[in-house]
Amino acid sequence: MFQDVFIVGATGKVGSTLVRQILEKRDTDASLHANPTRVVGVASRDNFAYSPRGLSPSQAYGFASRNFGDVNRYTDLHELVEAADIGTRTSSSSLVFVDATPVLDEMTRFHIYVVGTTPYSIVTANKNPIALSDYQTFQALTGNPRRYGYRCSVMAGSDAVPFMLDLRDLNEALLSIEGCFSGTLGYIASELDKDRKFSEILSEAHKKGYTEPDPRDDLRGLDVARKIIVLARSAGCEVGIRDIKPRPFIPEEYLKNESIQDFLANSVNLDQHFSDMLKSARKRGNTVRYVATMNLNQGYPEIEVALKEVPLESSLGMLKGTRNKIVIATECYPQDRPYIIEAPGAGLEVTARNIRRDLIGLLTERTSTNHTVNHRR
Repeated sequence: MFQDVFIVGATGKVGSTLVRQILEKRDTDASLHANPTRVVGVASRDNFAYSPRGLSPSQAYGFASRNFGDVNRYTDLHELVEAADIGTRTSSSSLVFVDATPVLDEMTRFHIYVVGTTPYSIVTANKNPIALSDYQTFQALTGNPRRYGYRCSVMAGSDAVPFMLDLRDLNEALLSIEGCFSGTLGYIASELDKDRKFSEILSEAHKKGYTEPDPRDDLRGLDVARKIIVLARSAGCEVGIRDIKPRPFIPEEYLKNESIQDFLANSVNLDQHFSDMLKSARKRGNTVRYVATMNLNQGYPEIEVALKEVPLESSLGMLKGTRNKIVIATECYPQDRPYIIEAPGAGLEVTARNIRRDLIGLLTERTSTNHTVNHRR
C-alpha cells in the first residue's frame, strides 16, 4: 500500500529538500521499498498541485524549484483538504500532510482541522502549533501517535521527542532536562572558547547561513524556549510559553529596532563583554553555553532558558560546533547516570531525512523491506 504525501511549504528550504530526497532515494519505487511513498500534492503559500495518482518527478521538482507550470491557486488551506477528499475517494492509500512551514496561527488551525475532522494524518517539522498553542490543543493534536508525527520539531528529528513520549507511556518519573538546543548559539559559544571576537563569529555565522536572516531571532532565545516546551509537554508536563521568560544570549539593550546590517556592525560593542565573561568563567573552571533547563519542584515544572556557566569538562561544556545535546534525568537514569542524546541540531538534509522517518512511523501496516543493501568497501 502506498503512503500518499501532501507537502505544505514545498517551495521552502525544508520542503524542497524533502521533495528532492523522496525522489532521489526512490521512496516512490514499489519494487525497492516495501512501504513506498507517493507525492500526491505540493503547496506553496498561494499555489498547489495535486494528483491522486502521484505527481510526476518533473512536476514535483518543478514546483519545489518555483517553476510552477500548471497549478491551482488557493486562498484557504481547507481547499487542500477538499482536493484530497476528491482524490482519496478512489484510493485505498493513507494520506499524510507534511507541514514544512514556520507558520503559527494558520497552520495551527489547519492541524486542528485535519486531526479533528478528517481521516488524514500530519507530520510536522514546524514546532509552533505544538509549542505556542495551549496545552489542551497540544494534547488533542498529539494524542494519537499514528496520526501525528513531530519528532523533527526538536533537534532536527533525533530521538529526543520519542524518548519523552516513552517516559510518559511507561509512567517513568522525569526529574530534569538540561540541554543545548540551538545549533546557532552553540556554534557561537564554542567559537568564543577559542578567544575569538563575538562580532567576528556572529558575522561569520550569518554569512554561512547558520543564523536566521535576522540573527536577533536566534539571539533572543525564543526558539530554544519553544523546543523545551515541546519536550516537557511530550513527557506530560503542563507548561506553556507564558511560563518561560528566556534571557537573551546578548544584553537586552542590543536587541533594539535597527537594520540587520547596523546590528551586525554594532555587535563589535559586545566583544569586550564576552571576553570578560569568558575570562571570569575560566577562573572557576567553566565556560558558557546557552542552556535550557527544566526541573520538577514538587511535581511542578520550573524552566529556565539562559546563557550560563557550565564546567569545561561537563557534557554540555564539551559540546562543539552546531551540535545539540540533551541530558535527561529520570528514575531509571538518575542525575549521576543520565540519558544523553547528542545529534546535529539542524541541517536541511537531516531534517528532511527525519521527516521521512516520521512518515514511516505513521504507517499502520508497515512491512520490512527485503532488498539487499550493497555497501561499498
